[in-house]
Amino acid sequence: MRFAKLSCLLIVLAAVPCFATTLDIVIDSSSLSPSTSGFIDFYFDGGYPATAVISNFSDAGGTLNSTSITTSGTVSGTLPGDVVMNENGSDYDEGITFGPLISFDLTLAGVPDGNNEDEFTLTFYNSGNSGGLLTGNNSDYWLVQVLIDTQGNVTSTEYANPSHGPSYADVYVVPEPASWLLCAAAFAGVFFFRRAR
Repeated sequence: MRFAKLSCLLIVLAAVPCFATTLDIVIDSSSLSPSTSGFIDFYFDGGYPATAVISNFSDAGGTLNSTSITTSGTVSGTLPGDVVMNENGSDYDEGITFGPLISFDLTLAGVPDGNNEDEFTLTFYNSGNSGGLLTGNNSDYWLVQVLIDTQGNVTSTEYANPSHGPSYADVYVVPEPASWLLCAAAFAGVFFFRRAR
């Protein structure tokens, strides 16, 4: 009886249309001249309620300029701490002296709905905030674009470098503890079901 209740609960939870994905984003900025200054820009917009949380930010060998922060939309927090953004055209822009390696975690969560996907972008701007750094994407200057479709599926694009070679950005999916827990519960259920027979 207890196993049946647990199974029903898992089925109900699985039927709720929501998503939560964490990505580890790493940018090799070592090709920039030492002490290159510019701006780091995060943008989040979309068609259904969702949040983007930037955490574990690291700019080893570089510095942030907290007096230069500008935001729009719904944004809370500042780097290097957590920055939380809603999908309503939120923008976070901060001056930075680029170190050789910049990394952070990006957690996206929401309830997919509607006809439009949500979009998160990362851009490194030059010191005049007028052109992109480390990207061959000369129309938007994005280094990374992450799309969340209306089903909650997350895909990322890492744009080529200015010479149209491999991207300076790498995006990795971080395994979610909930996913591991669900897999463990499934294996335990199979084990106990087989043992009961």
